[in-house]
Amino acid sequence: MFFFLATVYTLLAVVVDCAVGECGSWQTQVNISMCNWQGLRANVLRDTIYLDGGQLWLQKGYSDGCIQPEEDDTLGGTIYYLDLSTPFNTSSNFTTVLKNISVASGAANNIAPKYVDGVMFANDDEFYLYGGRADATLSGEQPPDNEVLGYEAFQYGPYRSSWKPGLYEGHLSTNVTRHITNGAGVSAPSENLGFYFSGMRDPDWGYFSYGTRGPNTTADTLITVDMSVMRDEKWYNHTLPSYIPGRANAELVWVPMSDSGVLVAIGGVINPVEMRQDGLEKSQTAESKRVSPTFMETVSVYDVKSQTWYLQNTTGDTPPQLTQFCSVLASAADGSSHNIYIYGGYSGLVYDENASDDVYILSLPSFKWIKAYSGTNTHGRVGHRCIKVYPDQMLALGGMHIDITHCLEDGVIVNFNLNSLRFEDYDPTQWGEYQVPDIVTAEIGGSSSGGATTTAPSSWTNTSLAGIFDKKYSKTIETYWPYNNGSSTAGGNSKSGGLPTWAAAVIGVLCGLFGIALLTVGFWLYRRRRNQRRAAAVAATTESDTKEKPQWMDSDGPTSPGPGPVSESTGVETTQDSAVTSVTPGTVESGGDEVYELHDSSPVELPTQFNVTRSTPNISPQLGPMRDSHSPVSLHSRGESDSGHSYLPSHYRRPSSLSTAPSFSIDNVVTGRTSYFQESFENENMQRPRHGSEISDASVSSDERGRVGGSETIHEHEA
Repeated sequence: MFFFLATVYTLLAVVVDCAVGECGSWQTQVNISMCNWQGLRANVLRDTIYLDGGQLWLQKGYSDGCIQPEEDDTLGGTIYYLDLSTPFNTSSNFTTVLKNISVASGAANNIAPKYVDGVMFANDDEFYLYGGRADATLSGEQPPDNEVLGYEAFQYGPYRSSWKPGLYEGHLSTNVTRHITNGAGVSAPSENLGFYFSGMRDPDWGYFSYGTRGPNTTADTLITVDMSVMRDEKWYNHTLPSYIPGRANAELVWVPMSDSGVLVAIGGVINPVEMRQDGLEKSQTAESKRVSPTFMETVSVYDVKSQTWYLQNTTGDTPPQLTQFCSVLASAADGSSHNIYIYGGYSGLVYDENASDDVYILSLPSFKWIKAYSGTNTHGRVGHRCIKVYPDQMLALGGMHIDITHCLEDGVIVNFNLNSLRFEDYDPTQWGEYQVPDIVTAEIGGSSSGGATTTAPSSWTNTSLAGIFDKKYSKTIETYWPYNNGSSTAGGNSKSGGLPTWAAAVIGVLCGLFGIALLTVGFWLYRRRRNQRRAAAVAATTESDTKEKPQWMDSDGPTSPGPGPVSESTGVETTQDSAVTSVTPGTVESGGDEVYELHDSSPVELPTQFNVTRSTPNISPQLGPMRDSHSPVSLHSRGESDSGHSYLPSHYRRPSSLSTAPSFSIDNVVTGRTSYFQESFENENMQRPRHGSEISDASVSSDERGRVGGSETIHEHEA
């Protein structure tokens, strides 16, 4: 242990000497970039990826050529975010690509201490930060054991008129603790569920941190959070059955199968070296080499609906034992195969091991492994997160190659194309639908669009799984691509309640056509009314010679209708702004007697006992914004100084505690009412025709995201 610490401090001393001796005050800093970012938490809300916590190392360049690595202490109380409409490439400086928001000014230690690892649970509207290891220097400022920090970007469920985006302090159930780390987390937005599988804990489930005591006991739990009801999340703690082995830093993937989906736990290791400051003993190394590879050879499967665990053997080009890798899921268009992509990681046995740069695919339900990409020794990473941002694209976020002196070769974020199986630049305007790669169809049959002919493993380890994988998932999985410039909601721009980007243009065209139609109808009615008046004048002149006529005050006014049949209508007629139920006969006025009207050319009549408008309240229900939607991902996330606690070995195969971390609703009620026009001629056998039309009330609601709300103030700036 002493030799190891001496090596680390020697390395840091060389770096510091460079910074102080050659990069001193007389030198000028000329650039800064993100070097490594291990153990972060990440997830996606609609069109924005959030990144929280982890150990972020910056690289500063000076005018004399000296390079100084430095841990980013500004992560305290800060959550980074990535607008998915922003393009980037391998030469991008992510200190400018990423933006950030402040968790709380001056009080971040109490609300969001520095955590490394853990998980960010998310549906499409909010996220919760759970688990991870905290900075030892903050042990006296930790939030209560039953408290977790959340961020609400959009409201859903019952409408809240005073709601706005911001932080939210959630509370765990009595049998759930947040003192757990290095587990496998995943979210299922269409189910409003999040899951955290196994991981490491303290023997008594108590507090742990860097520099003091570390979690050295494997957790045998599946933690579940139900986010179906906003502000009323439910937390559950289920013990794993004895035949499902716990482990550290596996990957947990949610697959849309059966009633509520299934979970597949892949990889992970026992005795992870990052939890042992003195390294692994020979017996521990031997045990890990014997047990850990079996987590790739046999995967654990959990049916969410029945809450039942199964084991299933895999075949094919099986990966070696891996931990701290990442994963995403891509399904064939017809659902005949579901392909899990995993990337990066390392064995978990030694600190100074090169990180993997390989990509493997586990195809379900054949449970067959295919190696999809063979990388280089200089490009791999560990401790990163992956998110599928388009049907054919996976972003790998953060990670570390070997140690703080080996920066990630292509930057802290890289894009892997799931169709072409190669790394490429990210351009939000360039994307396509998922196509099953040829190397996969060569193993399972079918084509790029699906049609797999191998729809079962060579043999089911548990025959009950056959029925689960035969059943299709029927619930809607919402998506929010493509991402257009300026569509991000993280910085306060609005997203109109999940409407597609083309909706505004279509609505505008429809409104224009509707306006033209109204003008056309109005002109036609005007012409018709003018002709009717002329005809009425001619008829009145003709009849005056042969029969008695009423003493009209205006010869151009409408005649009184004669008696007619009683209407059976009970519909609603509209007159100006009132709604009247047609209870009285619709074609009978004044019992057929003559009606005398004031001098006017309008069809308005004097009130009688038959035509007095009844007053009915004009009620338009206020509609709250509907909840828009969901997209499954593999984990979207919410530094610390060198003093105050001890660091782990030089490989840094462990998170080092770095800190974690409007909407505006408008209800527009537009009521349009078109009064009816009616004209009649007086004749012994004529009835008075009635013409009516009405436009029903419409309500439109839009949500506009702002910055972190409540009493906290959001500060947004370039990273």
